[in-house]
Amino acid sequence: LFNWVKPNKSMAYVYYSGHGAPGSKNGGALLAPANATADSIDLTGYPLATLYENLGRLPAKSVTVVLEACFSGLTQAGWLSPKASGISVSYRPPQIPKNLTVITAGAADQTASWKKDESNSLFTSYFLKGMFGEADKAPYGNKDGKVSYPELGRYLDGTLTYDARRNYGRDQKAQIVVGRGR
Repeated sequence: LFNWVKPNKSMAYVYYSGHGAPGSKNGGALLAPANATADSIDLTGYPLATLYENLGRLPAKSVTVVLEACFSGLTQAGWLSPKASGISVSYRPPQIPKNLTVITAGAADQTASWKKDESNSLFTSYFLKGMFGEADKAPYGNKDGKVSYPELGRYLDGTLTYDARRNYGRDQKAQIVVGRGR
């Protein structure tokens, strides 16, 4: 990606769809490969902090990271820690560099929901609709032909958050965080 960025002109977008998990050693968030297990996640997972740090070094005008993942350790096939009882896992979100904006499918302690037909996730479905203009329409936006982060946030609150609560009985609130760090 570094070789493709035009300094102070390029706007880079990184979209990750997959699983995440908290690391057992330092509590940091890890992007999980398809064959991850609780025993191997610290070796095979990719630290979210490393991703943010590396993307923060890009000389781009802006970098937006969209994470269609939760970091609960829960996958479609079940928990990364099978045959365990009474576990509760959480992670410490990494600091976001100042030139990054991160949009996540939910808060750190929430599970990302999928549509009932499993065609894609609730977040991806609503994120794409919002970015294609639904978030700029009333009652979420100002109809100026541009989707701003505040408009997208209001749209996701009114659609994704409602759908997850109504159809799955769980909280899922997309997060939009503009980096302030370093």
